[in-house]
Amino acid sequence: MRIRKRFTALFVASLFAVSASAFADEPLTLTIGTQDAAWPLIVEASHVLDGAPYKVKWAVLTGPAAQLSALYSKVLDVGLMGDTSLIIEQGNARAPWTPETAPLQIIAGWRNPDSGYPPIVTVVRKDADVRNLADLRGKTWGYNFGGFNYLQYVLSYNKADLKPKDFQGVKFGDGNVSASAFNAGQVAVYSGGYGPVKESVDKGDARVVIKSDELDIPALSVFTARTEVLRDPAKSRALGDFLGRLKNSWTWWAQNVPAVEKIYLEKMKQSPARAKFSAENGRSVFYPLDKALVAREQRIADTLYRSGDIKNKITVDIEFNPVFDAQAVAAR
Repeated sequence: MRIRKRFTALFVASLFAVSASAFADEPLTLTIGTQDAAWPLIVEASHVLDGAPYKVKWAVLTGPAAQLSALYSKVLDVGLMGDTSLIIEQGNARAPWTPETAPLQIIAGWRNPDSGYPPIVTVVRKDADVRNLADLRGKTWGYNFGGFNYLQYVLSYNKADLKPKDFQGVKFGDGNVSASAFNAGQVAVYSGGYGPVKESVDKGDARVVIKSDELDIPALSVFTARTEVLRDPAKSRALGDFLGRLKNSWTWWAQNVPAVEKIYLEKMKQSPARAKFSAENGRSVFYPLDKALVAREQRIADTLYRSGDIKNKITVDIEFNPVFDAQAVAAR
């Protein structure tokens, strides 16, 4: 297994569930990665982890690269990233992944089912004079590596029939930094989450040129677990229970949007408009890791291989493990 040496922890927050008597002496702990510091607070407010027979420790790390580093370093049991992160990871791996040797597996995926809240977009600044995708030639383009932000960037320029030499790609550490550069006018184009650039769009300073749904990107946020964690019977049982409880937190979220908005406003210090958007945008449901999803992901992997954006031709089904679908997706 390849060990990533760089790992920067920006913030770590812990949320402890009440331990059952069976774990009273030494309760099992799940260390769960997230990229949104508000999420542990929202889960806590939903009380879905009350009475869980294990502890949950949340590690807030920005960007998929930091999540992957923490997984390889065994700091995390489960990391949060986009559904295509492992395509890029496997596609550039030194040794082929097999069902026996794959170090990581996606165990759950979710997104907002409302198409009015596009997960990922490519946007351009008004002063860039871009009327269509072909006009992206020669522009400065902000992106961050890994996950579906990067895929949005790659498939956007593929759709425009461009190559990286045809524009000036500017790589940032994570999507929020890339969005900040775009909002400040430092780059003309941005590919990533809609939320961080929505105010620029609303003010008329920018506009969306293509959405992830138009590029057939599933754009699921996913939990990626270390394979050795899944092979640990106790941790595997705890993960199944955790995902079932998390499914109930999505239900709570949808029924308590004002309470969630208040967390973003007061705890995350977002503007009222941004907090309202974050609360509505974050409403999600789990989606099955089924054959239909795997087929879509395989088409993406094949496209990235043909374009030279991954080195190896890969089979993606070993990345998706639906073992917890019964707990996460059932009766959604």
